[in-house]
Amino acid sequence: MKNIICFFLFFIISFSYSQPNEGETVRFQFVKVEKGDIEEFEIFMTDFVGKAASKAVENGKLENWILRRVSQNSEYNSQFSHMIIWVAQKNTPTWAETWDSTYPGLSADSRSWAWSKGQELYETVYNAYCTYITGFNHSGDKVNNIATFNLIKSNNFNAYSEFEKNMKKTLEKYAPSLKGWHVLSRNGSVTRSENAWNFLTIDTFESMADANKVWWSEIPQKINESNTKKYGSASDLRVIQHRVVTRLLFDAKNGKFEN
Repeated sequence: MKNIICFFLFFIISFSYSQPNEGETVRFQFVKVEKGDIEEFEIFMTDFVGKAASKAVENGKLENWILRRVSQNSEYNSQFSHMIIWVAQKNTPTWAETWDSTYPGLSADSRSWAWSKGQELYETVYNAYCTYITGFNHSGDKVNNIATFNLIKSNNFNAYSEFEKNMKKTLEKYAPSLKGWHVLSRNGSVTRSENAWNFLTIDTFESMADANKVWWSEIPQKINESNTKKYGSASDLRVIQHRVVTRLLFDAKNGKFEN
């Protein structure tokens, strides 16, 4: 199949990450790709789907579309190998209009055929729709290479949400290794399940070396003590069920990232 996809991509060729606003929806698609299909899957996503995603950003349908590979040594990576992030999708223009403008020389049947072949390369484990709460990005429109996704279970939604909102200024000012940080709440009734995560925080870094640092130790002790006194201890409000470390492969604002 690899030769078929590559031929199709050759035939096609021949013929900037702003963070979401508070309250906007971000879709996290967790997908599993077998080891033998990873190279072909990534080509399909970056070279075929990625062009349509870039067009969707250009025409205002998406704020961004990001493809990430889960690190092999990452905790809790047995269920999925990649993450696809759909940032603030709008209803208009339609996807049909977006695909038409991306590949005007191809018929709908040809695109459908290519899409069906690509779908054979992966399985969607699940989708999580989340609401953006707050965050920052020191890198402007750049999407940082390394991102750690913390899947969190909080027993008190409002208290934990307020805790993270209050922590934003501290992390933004006192954690220089942290290039970006975001917090989102998960939507839907699934969050009522005892074992389901209901919050997601994202720590972003320029390099794996920065990600491997004990970056929270950069925060002065007196600031930590003051925050604990004001807002309480994070360990009393939540449990981090899983940490997923990822590398960037593509974002629709800036294109392919060599990793």
